[in-house]
Amino acid sequence: MINTTPILLASLVFMLSGYSFADDLTDASDGLCDTIRTCALEAVAGQDLTGELRQGMASVLTNSCAEMRSQVQAVPANHKLYQPAVGCLRSMASLSCQQLHRAGEVKTPECVAYEQMAKEASASQQ
Repeated sequence: MINTTPILLASLVFMLSGYSFADDLTDASDGLCDTIRTCALEAVAGQDLTGELRQGMASVLTNSCAEMRSQVQAVPANHKLYQPAVGCLRSMASLSCQQLHRAGEVKTPECVAYEQMAKEASASQQ
């Protein structure tokens, strides 16, 4: 089994680089992290892992979510990328575990729209 959780989190950090979490965005980020955590633990539920390994995995997931939040900068709620970012995170959180495991292949319409807006915003700042 390939663990795509780090890939998904890295993708989010990349997509949200320079952008941030506040209020709804924090909630959306936390919701996605909870979904990823649940899916990852569900994926190993039937495997014979020691309690120590399960605890270590849960710790890694928790730290990854905290790191993702800390790597982005603050964006005011009235910023034009704020709501699209919220929509992207919420749409990803609504994906099934199977879809999240293929996160590199699955893109929600909300995330496609967000990525386009972020590219345009980045290009206009250069």
